[in-house]
Amino acid sequence: MNAIPRVRTTATLAVLLWMAHVAVIIALGSGRLDSGTLGPILSDVIQLALGLILTFANIHASKRSGGLGRSFWRLAALAYALWCIAQGLSVYGDLTDSAAVAWTQNLLFCFWFAPLAMAMFLDAESKAGYLDTLTILDFVQAVLLCLAAYIYFFYLPQARSTPQLDESVWTPYFIGYGSVAVAFILRALVTQSRDARSLFGRFGIFLAFSGSVDALYYYGPGRSMTTGSWFDLLWSTLLVVPIFIAITWRQTEDSELAEEPPREGKLIYSEIFYLLYPLFVLFMSLRIARGRLGLAGLVVLLSFVCSSARLLVTQHRLIQAKEALRREAARDGLTHLWNRKSIFEILDRELQRAERDRTTLGVIMIDVDHFKAINDSRGHAAGDTVLSIVASGIAAMVRPYDSVGRYGGEEFLIVAPGCGLAETWELAERVRGHVAGCNIMVGGSSVQVSLSLGISTGESSAGIEKLLHAADTALYQAKNAGRNRIAPCAPAKIRRAAGAGHSAAQSDFWL
Repeated sequence: MNAIPRVRTTATLAVLLWMAHVAVIIALGSGRLDSGTLGPILSDVIQLALGLILTFANIHASKRSGGLGRSFWRLAALAYALWCIAQGLSVYGDLTDSAAVAWTQNLLFCFWFAPLAMAMFLDAESKAGYLDTLTILDFVQAVLLCLAAYIYFFYLPQARSTPQLDESVWTPYFIGYGSVAVAFILRALVTQSRDARSLFGRFGIFLAFSGSVDALYYYGPGRSMTTGSWFDLLWSTLLVVPIFIAITWRQTEDSELAEEPPREGKLIYSEIFYLLYPLFVLFMSLRIARGRLGLAGLVVLLSFVCSSARLLVTQHRLIQAKEALRREAARDGLTHLWNRKSIFEILDRELQRAERDRTTLGVIMIDVDHFKAINDSRGHAAGDTVLSIVASGIAAMVRPYDSVGRYGGEEFLIVAPGCGLAETWELAERVRGHVAGCNIMVGGSSVQVSLSLGISTGESSAGIEKLLHAADTALYQAKNAGRNRIAPCAPAKIRRAAGAGHSAAQSDFWL
């Protein structure tokens, strides 16, 4: 079944069930099962059917979504699955009289929205679909909140024997519920994503409406009504509305763009969302401490451990991100060698060391021969591929303590500590011969690449400009002499063939 017929079928089924609920209430009304009326149980069964439809609508919405939207609808499906369990227990309670079932169903009815509230903790900058450590810690906080809520709202109040919320905790309950709705609306206001604004905005308004209905139940006319009365139609409406939200949901942004794009400075008030659950746990624990001090202390301790762990994980990730940015700023994006600024810093540092240790530093300036012809004949993408392979080949031939950087365009610079002119020539020849022997295949055809190299040596950081100028001058001498060769900065005292006739083991590169 494709999307449009499924939407129509789901919408029609939801409306028919709601109308059937109206008919049941008008025809049968409320009353006790032992008096012969089926109104209450049919009312609960219809609401259970609506809840199941809503759960599956959320699941289908998650399948149609990507990024933040997928995670949001999965949490919504989990929340309404808990609601369905509570409603199923309610149907079972209509047929039996079990105190344990009554306590459980009322607890789930009061806190079914906890997984949905976790949508506030979704990090839009992380990869959706992965179980993130921070999400796990936030989920543990949510479990602790439910535990504290159970103790606070159900276990401690002893004034009434029924499992319903005690009147003394109505106000804090609605404050917590309202805080979740307000947080959703605030998230919708601060986000830069249209999809996130739609999701959090719609559900924020819906949660506010749902909380108002709950308030009518506890403070208004619902207090004196039983299952099967007209008030049940409001509960059914609270199921029909999110069904239509789910089936009409359409992601307008690309899967990756649907996640909020990172901003230069993440707004500090967006971090407040992560403090809500610990804050609620602390508030309820302060009240729990009046009757159960040890129990309250245990809940607070566990919440503190989760919050501390979250802080440590966040700090660790910040350090990793800072280190990654530092490495990225120092490396060339295409070849992953040192960039121009970094290789100059390394050259200056090594010259200072050479001056201090009274040693010689070798510098090799490299240019890829006829690189413009490669770009013109095969395209810039092929040229970038060739340049990346050449850079890898150069880096493979130097010593571990040598440094290779991209000087600019198709030019590279090697800094070789402890090398005189002879040793620098040896290193340059090793690089030249290796690249000349490579058989680079791009797009199914071979590209033959050679290098021209100019070498010079220096002993003091004061002459860094002269050193680079000498290497650059030698490079042009090599190019003018026919390319694929090495030229020194001065007439060489050593004589070595550096032309194409030098033998080298051939290497193949296929892309």
